[in-house]
Amino acid sequence: MATEQSGFPTLVPALITKVNIGDVNPLGVIHNGSTVTHFGTPTGTIETVTGFEPAFKANVNWGADWLSFDPDGQHARINLKGIARTEQGHSIDFRYKGVIRMADDVKKIFEFKPDMATVPFGYATGAHSFVVADPALKEIENSTFVSNGRIIVHEKGLTVETRQSKVVPAAVMN
Repeated sequence: MATEQSGFPTLVPALITKVNIGDVNPLGVIHNGSTVTHFGTPTGTIETVTGFEPAFKANVNWGADWLSFDPDGQHARINLKGIARTEQGHSIDFRYKGVIRMADDVKKIFEFKPDMATVPFGYATGAHSFVVADPALKEIENSTFVSNGRIIVHEKGLTVETRQSKVVPAAVMN
């Protein structure tokens, strides 16, 4: 029997993506009042979690985030696009759109403050999509993924990590 709680999708843990921040190119304030900064993401990995199918591991070989900061300073908008290549040599076009709540610890990172530190999951959420030619990976192209993100501060710089879950449609009909 359908209830007000039925019909909602569930989530299945699927992927962990890590992209390393490279060049930082501030664009400045644009027509809508947002401040845009282009962050290169030239390296990283995309890997499925244990038990998720289709299983694969890929290395990021190009990427960039056109990150826009809202005029009120409370949120930033992720617009990341990238290319990765699987261990079998197949390319994956990946996209990530999301929102970051600009808490003080997050602001320190984007302002490159000396006391910046890794921030936990809970400040950024997003949606991911993939375009692939490899028939073995078509399931990721034909699925919806949502994520939590965090920024890792380390001796070599910054890494953005997202943990993505596949959205599974509800089986109960209302």
